[in-house]
Amino acid sequence: MNNQEKCVMIIDEQLPIGLVANTAAILGATLGKLFPEGIGEDIYDSTGRKHLGIVNFPIPILKTNKEQLQTIRESISQQADPEVTIIDFSDVAQTTNSYEQYRQTLETIPTETLAYFGLCLKGKKKSINKVAGSLPLYR
Repeated sequence: MNNQEKCVMIIDEQLPIGLVANTAAILGATLGKLFPEGIGEDIYDSTGRKHLGIVNFPIPILKTNKEQLQTIRESISQQADPEVTIIDFSDVAQTTNSYEQYRQTLETIPTETLAYFGLCLKGKKKSINKVAGSLPLYR
């Protein structure tokens, strides 16, 4: 990733800590699938023990409320910038029992009824800063 690009996760600040961790894990897994070049090579320590490669760029985790998550999702979608990837995790994913049920539910409900637990944005720094630049870190 170059200095004109950025990656952030934005998570609903009202979620319980377990759902915060789950949301970040789900977003991160999808990010790794989409951008395998973002995972560094395996490293061997001084004793020869292998440490699997981890992400090789920073991913700050930011917080906001669920209404702002919806607004950010819509704003980035409306920009229709192919250089910005949006990964989302919503209440639909949390309340279904299988990926097939998730898919079927997501295909039939109105988008405006989704309650986002978190977003991951990766792409042009300018576009991401426009919607997330003022959000605080999740601490």
